Amino acid sequence: MRILKYESRFKAGELLAEFVERENKYLNKNLVEDKNQFFCFAIPNGGVPVTEGFCSKYNLNYDILIVRKIKIPYNTEAGFGSVTTDGTILINEPLLSRLNLSKQAVRDSIELTKSEIRERLKFYNKKLSLEKFYAHQIQKKHIFILDDGLASGFTMLAAINMIKKYNPEKIYIAVPTAPLKTINNVKTEVNEIFCPNIREVLWFAVADAYENWYDVPESEILEIINNSKFYITETRSL
Repeated sequence: MRILKYESRFKAGELLAEFVERENKYLNKNLVEDKNQFFCFAIPNGGVPVTEGFCSKYNLNYDILIVRKIKIPYNTEAGFGSVTTDGTILINEPLLSRLNLSKQAVRDSIELTKSEIRERLKFYNKKLSLEKFYAHQIQKKHIFILDDGLASGFTMLAAINMIKKYNPEKIYIAVPTAPLKTINNVKTEVNEIFCPNIREVLWFAVADAYENWYDVPESEILEIINNSKFYITETRSL
């Protein structure tokens, strides 16, 4: 099966906007005519250049939505849940039930993840308390959440879980690539999902959809948001 290859994450974001235009004419019309109904969230790191490309097509504003995995103490490359920017927690209960962790170990792992979130917020010069900002940007708005691709989709589900707390009008997911199984799992949680490159495969890697794949360094994220016309912070919006 031919795999659609994106030139870059930024280009993938531009193509996502074109895909939305083709797939949902009514939504596209609203995006063009009343952009103030909409707000976007980028999941860093790879989702930031994608969102920058997407927003450049529609002239939309966006913010970053940090999601960190809750690491398994004896295998820190893996996680049993996620914590989002505002402290929202999503636990992978089926996995946790198999890990034989004590309640204290679970609590310690969650607190460690929350401390990592606080460090990331300081790094991006953001306030530690963002509830007022999120209520302002999300309530009764049409929200897009973007990343450079989905694998298991658990990170995206955690992001969706957080956004729902603030009563959005609708939630849309836009990602350049994902496996069919994940699309099916995520789409039940949102109003619509846009993905030009859906693959029905047993083994999936987001990297396969990009001509030049690399892990986006934080220095690149800072360069993007510091020079962006579309990235906003709580101090610039309230």
